[in-house]
Amino acid sequence: MRRSNKKRLIPLALALVLAMVGAALAVPAITVNVQQVGGGSNTDAKIDTTTAAINWDISGTTITGATITLDQGPGVDGTWDLYITLDDDNVIHVNGNIGASDTTITVSSGINIDLTQNYIKSVSLVIAGNQVNT
Repeated sequence: MRRSNKKRLIPLALALVLAMVGAALAVPAITVNVQQVGGGSNTDAKIDTTTAAINWDISGTTITGATITLDQGPGVDGTWDLYITLDDDNVIHVNGNIGASDTTITVSSGINIDLTQNYIKSVSLVIAGNQVNT
């Protein structure tokens, strides 16, 4: 090979090396953090609500719904669960969503208790994983 041809190959090789280095630097680094199943926190959200009053909606001798008044909003958005245990140990469960400042829960469906056949043994209200005194 002639000396002039070698002089032409050096810049070409240098350009090729720089292009490859530039392409390698352009690849983003992706970091993945993996957590074991069950490795997270198991705590429930702390809520501000401490007590609730339940007013039943009654049609004849049947409870058809309820209005639940909270002493204050829970302070967090979440869900509520109402458990009504009857004398025969059947449990009626209704649930829904609640906003952080909501102080009233209206239950208009899911409850149909004939008071001539059953009586209510206990009622439990759970908001965002925390039981509220009823």
